[in-house]
Amino acid sequence: MIGSAIGVVDILAIVAVSGGLLLAGVGGRRYLRLRAVARRAVETTGTINGKRIQLVRGAGGSQSYVPVVDYEYRTPTERRDGTTVYPGNSQFAKQFGTESAAETAVADYEPGDQTTVYYDPDDPAHSFLIADPQTATAVSLVVIGGAALVGGMLLVV
Repeated sequence: MIGSAIGVVDILAIVAVSGGLLLAGVGGRRYLRLRAVARRAVETTGTINGKRIQLVRGAGGSQSYVPVVDYEYRTPTERRDGTTVYPGNSQFAKQFGTESAAETAVADYEPGDQTTVYYDPDDPAHSFLIADPQTATAVSLVVIGGAALVGGMLLVV
């Protein structure tokens, strides 16, 4: 029988390279999407209706806090409601480690106040109050994926 068996190191290398490519791809895609949404966002005026901090429980008992601001705004064709502070797929785009940090993020928003609202003209239901995309998570995925990729390639060498 001629040939070689796949060893544990080879399997680890394959898993590391595959996982690294996947993480880097997901992170890169998320980063580019957030930047594109922020770039094409259209400004309008909105009215703050309320604000709150939402507790999010994660795996292993971890907790994070999401600032939520209820507001209404107008596009050229309709009136809409929004809750998202930062650009992203949902109001959970930016989570804070402490309740006080989340409260600080929305401290300037008071019911009845007028504010600038940004919305995506391609998807007017996607609105947010702070046009700075929070890309730290996406960049972290790219970095971790890149490290796994390099580590897996080093295992092969």
